[in-house]
Amino acid sequence: MIKPNIRNLIEKQDPNAGMDQQFFTNKDLFNLSYEAMFKKQWVFLTHLSYFDESHVFSYQCNDSYIEIKKLHNGSLSISASKPKIHCHLKVYESLVFINLSELPHSFDEFIKPLEPYIKMHGLNDGKIAFKKDFVFNASHLATIHNFKECAHCWGGEFTHKDYLSVHGEEYCNSYGAGVGSGIESPELTQRIKDWTLETKSKGLFVGEYNEETDKYFRIAERTPLPNGIKSETMDGSYSCSSLMGDFKTIGPDNGYTAIGFSPFNSFVANNEFVILFLFSPISQNKTIVTQYWVTHKDAEVDIEKMIFLWNQTSIEDSQLCEMNQKGIESRAYQPGKYGDLETSLIHYQKFYLDHLQNHIRELT
Repeated sequence: MIKPNIRNLIEKQDPNAGMDQQFFTNKDLFNLSYEAMFKKQWVFLTHLSYFDESHVFSYQCNDSYIEIKKLHNGSLSISASKPKIHCHLKVYESLVFINLSELPHSFDEFIKPLEPYIKMHGLNDGKIAFKKDFVFNASHLATIHNFKECAHCWGGEFTHKDYLSVHGEEYCNSYGAGVGSGIESPELTQRIKDWTLETKSKGLFVGEYNEETDKYFRIAERTPLPNGIKSETMDGSYSCSSLMGDFKTIGPDNGYTAIGFSPFNSFVANNEFVILFLFSPISQNKTIVTQYWVTHKDAEVDIEKMIFLWNQTSIEDSQLCEMNQKGIESRAYQPGKYGDLETSLIHYQKFYLDHLQNHIRELT
C-alpha cells in the first residue's frame, strides 16, 4: 500500500528541477525505489574470476540476501534467503548479472547495444586484480546525482584534480557526465574525429550510444585519452605487463571506454584494465560503491599505480556526497536549479520518476 503523501510527492515532483528533500531521506521512498528500480534492472555483481578463489558469492539486498554458487560442473546457481524473491542470473563476457523482478526485460535486448564496447576489452581472459568497497554515508539518489554531473571536477577544495589532470578540462566539460552531457568543444570534437579515423583503420571498434528506450538507462562512449596519456594511472603510463582483449592482439589505441548499464553499474576502461562499478543502495542514507579492477589474467600489475586515480576520485566523491547529504537533511534545504553541465541529472530524474510511477500503477 502506497501512502497518499508518497504518491502525491512523486506526482508533483518536476523532473526538470531539484528534488524534494524526502526523496533523499524518507525510508518509505527508499523502499519503493528499491522495488521499482534496483530489483527491475539487470545489475552485474562481480566478475566470473571471483569464483576461481571462492565457490559462494553473497550479496545483501534491502530485506534479504542472495547467494550465487559455483557448482561442480562449473555453472552458477542463484538463490535467495526469502522464498518469494525472484532470482534471475545471466553471465555475459564474465560479468555476472542478476535481476530480481518476476518478469525481467529480455537480457539479450538489454545487452545488445553495449556488446561491442564490452567484447573488445577481453573480460573472458581477465582476472580481478583488486577490489575495494567505498562506504558513502549518503542516499543512493545523492550518490547517483554526484556521478551524473561534472561541475565539481575543478575549482574549490573538494575537486577531482587528479582525474582532471589525466582526462583534461575539455573532456570533463563535454563528456564528464556522459555523452552529450556538457559543453561542446570544437577542439575535442576534432581530436575525436581524427582519433576515430585512425582507430577504425586499425580494426578497433569506436562509437557512442545514447538510450533509445524508457526501460533502461544505458549510455556508452569511446573517446581518446589526451596526448601522452596511455592509461588512467597516476602518471598516464601503463601499470600492467599485458594489455587486454583486442588491444593485446591488434595494438593500443590510447582510448577510453565508458559504459553505463543502469543507475547501479558503470564500466570504465583503458587498454590495460577495466574498472567495474557496483552501486548498492543500503538505506536512505547509506550506499556502498564497490569497484573491481580487472586486468589480463597473466598480467603482472603495479596495484598502487593502477588504482591511484579512481581510488582518489572515489574518496573525493564520498566526501562530496556526504556533505551533500548533510545539507539535504538540514532544515535549511531548498531544491535549486540545475546548471548547464547537469543535463544528465534531468535525464536521470525523468527515468527515476517514470519508474516509480509505473511501479505504483502495477500495484494498483
